[in-house]
Amino acid sequence: MQPARLGLVVVPPAPLTAPGSAVSYVRGAMVSPICISAAVFASCLGAGMLGVVGALGALLAVSLVIAASTRYQVVRRHLEQEAAARVRCAREARRVRLLRSAGPVRLHQYFELRGLVEQTEKRDAAEANRFDLQELLEQFAALANHHQQCLDALRLGGSHDLPMAIPIDPTRSRRRREIQARRLRHREACLVRIERIADELEAVDELIRLVAQRVACPIDDLVMMDREIDRRLGELDE
Repeated sequence: MQPARLGLVVVPPAPLTAPGSAVSYVRGAMVSPICISAAVFASCLGAGMLGVVGALGALLAVSLVIAASTRYQVVRRHLEQEAAARVRCAREARRVRLLRSAGPVRLHQYFELRGLVEQTEKRDAAEANRFDLQELLEQFAALANHHQQCLDALRLGGSHDLPMAIPIDPTRSRRRREIQARRLRHREACLVRIERIADELEAVDELIRLVAQRVACPIDDLVMMDREIDRRLGELDE
């Protein structure tokens, strides 16, 4: 599979959280840690007062209150933030799992890039979504994993014992020479792929840093300030 070429592509801005249905909000509220704690506390209190019937009644009453509370925008906004945090944690765990086999150097590089992405999102969330920096982190983790797989395949094939070219030896069978030729071709293909993936990794690294630089140093604001100063100077001259 050929790695995709990367570039500074502008994607349409998307909302941070898509609006969900009422059922999805209720389901999200039911699995919320705060609501689960409230349901357990109410069930224990009801069980202590009226036994099993009291526990079931308290659980039903808390469930109805939780379901009714999802009609308020404050509760829905909190549930959307929790859902976004769960998605972010799941993506982060998947990236770290992919990078774990790539070694500490790539892992450290990823943590540095993730810090830049988080800073960019705090400074300008719209710009971070515009260039989809989270997706670039996904690509970095996948490329690092593929790069390590190619290195492992190169070591697994024992290519260090292969000569640079097939020697002309009449004592060797034709089948053995064909197998060695195929191993040589495979080694060359692996080396080319390793070099290309390494180049793609550095391209993702530089692209993330470029977007972080653009957000950290907004040139447009300086241009607008110069225009405002020139306008005021013109008014003073008049």
